[in-house]
Amino acid sequence: MENSINYLPLFVIMVVAWLVPMALSWGRVTKIPAVIVEIIVGVIIGPYVLDWIHETPYMRFLAYSGFLFLIFLSGLEIDLGEIYRSLPKKIRKIDLISNSMLLAITIYTGSLLFSIPFSWLLNSFFNTDIVFFSMLLPTVALSIIVPIIKADGELSRKFGKIILMVGAIATIMSIILISIYSGILKNGFEFELLLFLVIFVVFFVAYKAGRWLIGIRTFQKLLYTLEHAASQIRIRGTVALLLSFVVVAYLIKTELVLGAFFAGSLLSMFLNKQRSALMFKLDGMSYGFFIPIFFIMVGVNLDISALSEFQRSIPLILSILFGFFVTQVLPAFAMAKIFGWKKALSGGLLLSSRLGLSIATAQIGLSLGVIDQSTNSGIVAASILTSVLAPMLYKLLHSEGEVNFNLYLFGGSKGSLLLAERLKLHGLSLFTVVTTAEDVNILKEKGIDAAYVPNLDTYYLRKLKIRPTDQVVILTDSFAMNKNLALFLENELNHKKIITLTKDKHSTLFGEASGVKLVNLDDTLASHVENLIMRPDSYQAFSDSFGLYRVEEILMSNSHHDREKVKKIAFPPSGSLVMFRRNNEIFIPHGDTQLLLGDVITVIGNTQALEEFRKILE
Repeated sequence: MENSINYLPLFVIMVVAWLVPMALSWGRVTKIPAVIVEIIVGVIIGPYVLDWIHETPYMRFLAYSGFLFLIFLSGLEIDLGEIYRSLPKKIRKIDLISNSMLLAITIYTGSLLFSIPFSWLLNSFFNTDIVFFSMLLPTVALSIIVPIIKADGELSRKFGKIILMVGAIATIMSIILISIYSGILKNGFEFELLLFLVIFVVFFVAYKAGRWLIGIRTFQKLLYTLEHAASQIRIRGTVALLLSFVVVAYLIKTELVLGAFFAGSLLSMFLNKQRSALMFKLDGMSYGFFIPIFFIMVGVNLDISALSEFQRSIPLILSILFGFFVTQVLPAFAMAKIFGWKKALSGGLLLSSRLGLSIATAQIGLSLGVIDQSTNSGIVAASILTSVLAPMLYKLLHSEGEVNFNLYLFGGSKGSLLLAERLKLHGLSLFTVVTTAEDVNILKEKGIDAAYVPNLDTYYLRKLKIRPTDQVVILTDSFAMNKNLALFLENELNHKKIITLTKDKHSTLFGEASGVKLVNLDDTLASHVENLIMRPDSYQAFSDSFGLYRVEEILMSNSHHDREKVKKIAFPPSGSLVMFRRNNEIFIPHGDTQLLLGDVITVIGNTQALEEFRKILE
């Protein structure tokens, strides 16, 4: 068997991939990301230390496939439809810090702008290329960032989405800018420099074709029939989609990761990511096999010899290292008004991670002759240092379990209690203030964060420290109180996102430019009756469902059912298990899912069903 493939390197890598998270979990090491440990272990088993593993063609293929899957999943986490819908028709100053996409663009633009004067300073001391370093400094290691914010459960939250968007924009723009710069230096300005635009055209055509396909009932039936068992048709189609964009990127001679990211973004427009079984299968295949190989092979392939002149290059390395951090951290403070200074700093530090793209950019600069070997080594060393330091600093500053509310509801009326329940159903981060003790107990029983404030006044509003980007809803029983609180928020606290209840929809207290939106009882009543007349069945059913059914989070604390499968438990038929939260991971349960002590289980059902759920689980 002379031509047989040697599986020993793959076996060693998979053992490492299995042991690293096990060891970190057993040792309760939470401040060091698993991907960093995997890279370090990769260095140890690589040719420069233990010499167990060397790069081979098939290992290079598996590792780069892991990189493509990681970028593909990053694109999949970005909901382009939601981003498009969230963009304001008329951009106000407040939108630049409240809208996730606009904020991400602002942070990247700031990073790019800060890199220009810093590159000029580097040129003054080390005679470096200003244009090259202006493109190098804003590069972001999306491959480091995504697994970390995923492990922290931040991907589904506003903070994680902004970090992901900044990383995605930085990756795409860096690839485009470096490709154009490289082309101009090699051949001058030619038409071929604009070939990267082809991938945008392919994206649009593929989106239109996808919309047409999902409208064909025969196609939908085939997908449903072949989704499970041996066919796994959705997985096959997903991999084919990924490879189609990768091939397009290869043909137009741009970075393959650009194709992978666009493929993921395209698929995200056709998936309900919260409930799609495809997402769980892709996560299992990617994070269970391909992606760990990529990170371990990053360590195996790190050229430690590039650090041989480390002592002589210390000033340059420290300067580049400082540049990576300062050009990313300063713009990230734009998030401070939403998340506070500490969390904004932690986000900026994480975005300072550099690795693959920075090292690849350095290699391009070396081949173009714009940097020499010592500068290349300095960039490699600084990139390695940031990939270790940035995630660790992020972990130190990032507070686990820190709660950030994006919506404040000041109530007291029955309508405000019902609204709180409905907003909870939508998964919004909500804090409710009520004026009776009985109401606060009702809300807390339903898992809604609430406070009892018998004398609600402007002093309490100031004490809450509501941020400019937070939505405020004022629905007390007193129209006068609603008006006074809204006026105080707008005039004294300069708050622009307010909804309140009023008797007079033509009130002149709030000008046309005001951020206060008025809800009139007469209009609401008329709209309700209109729906009952024009859409009696569907509207009544919709209204009744909110009255009959509730969503609750229940802590699994019944040791009798610990490690028991869901299908073996007689749950109430008038309710359903919606999702599980376990160790910052959220997933949809199925029949073979095991209940574990400490699971936070979201259930939906009527009053009787919820009581049965609590008896079984608590």
